Amino acid sequence: MRHLTPLNLKGNPSKEKVGKQLDPKELSNMRLKQVAVTNGIFLIAFIILFVVTSVFTITTSQFNIVLGAVLLLQSIYGLIKGETTKSLIPIFERVANYEKQKMGREWNKQQKVNNISRLILSFFLFFQAYSLTDNIFEFDYMIMFIMTFFILVLINISLIYHFRKVDRSTSEADLKGYTRDSYFFGIVLAIVFLFLMVGMIVFYLF
Repeated sequence: MRHLTPLNLKGNPSKEKVGKQLDPKELSNMRLKQVAVTNGIFLIAFIILFVVTSVFTITTSQFNIVLGAVLLLQSIYGLIKGETTKSLIPIFERVANYEKQKMGREWNKQQKVNNISRLILSFFLFFQAYSLTDNIFEFDYMIMFIMTFFILVLINISLIYHFRKVDRSTSEADLKGYTRDSYFFGIVLAIVFLFLMVGMIVFYLF
């Protein structure tokens, strides 16, 4: 005899809930892991760059081409991936699931803008590689420390700004226009930090 599945009046039983609301402790733990992994990836990448430039002779053109290729691949992968939240790093996938549910259409818009920005930046780096005078890519220990410090501060301030805006929102309407506002905030912050970083480097050199 055929068994009938009881009808769920609250929704389609064949569809699972995209995510769940996180309690403050879960949200805090997730964000702390996100910050730790983001900072860790940056530091590992910077250490690898320092080791490679110390062992091998790298030109600025080669550096721009490699960095441009990485950004290009990231952009293509992101555009192909579309609206899916899949990630090779579990904590980033969890964050994406949470933020997609929280932000709605603004999340999709943010992903598209991020991928297009990486694409534009990659072409800019390729252009630099073939248009500028080629020099040996070298690191000064003190300059490297100054750059690392300022970039880490910039990354973490941007993350805190993002967390406050997203986590404190109560509806998708609260985040309307967030992608535009966050990019404007990031550009202003980057310009300020660039002047400060260059100022410290000049002070160190002279």
